[in-house]
Amino acid sequence: MAPRDGISAWTFNPKYPDGAWVARQVGLLDMGSPIDRVCLYIVFQPRIQASLDETLNSWNLHPIRTAKNKSPRAIYELSRERAINRGYWTGDPGDDIATVSHPSYDELSDDPTAPDYSDYADTTAEREAGVYVNHDDEVEEMRRALGDLDYLGDDGNWGIGAQGNV
Repeated sequence: MAPRDGISAWTFNPKYPDGAWVARQVGLLDMGSPIDRVCLYIVFQPRIQASLDETLNSWNLHPIRTAKNKSPRAIYELSRERAINRGYWTGDPGDDIATVSHPSYDELSDDPTAPDYSDYADTTAEREAGVYVNHDDEVEEMRRALGDLDYLGDDGNWGIGAQGNV
């Protein structure tokens, strides 16, 4: 997850919420604490991203019965190869860089480059709504402080043990 505005934001994956809920209930996790929030992000974000990547690969490679058990990736590659062999795949990458650089082509032109806090009057209102934000400098500072601690290793418990160690 590469933040474009200096903020790392993420949400829970269904595999992981129970551990965080239990940790909050027994007092091991305080979402009001920047240290706890950053530790939670550092431990679980890579695990969640790996789970999403695995899901993506599984989908792209799963066999489709009605397509003679070809995967979506195989279907794409075969159709591309067929188009090249039949001469209607032009190899043209599309519009030139000057054309696509024009602001009228930018579908994300209204996308903010900075966080939009207009929904909340201040950080207190955000927190009351359950919104907590980790800034990149906080994450990097915590990674430096953890040094050689292996918080990314498999603890056999979806990261709950690693969260306790961090």
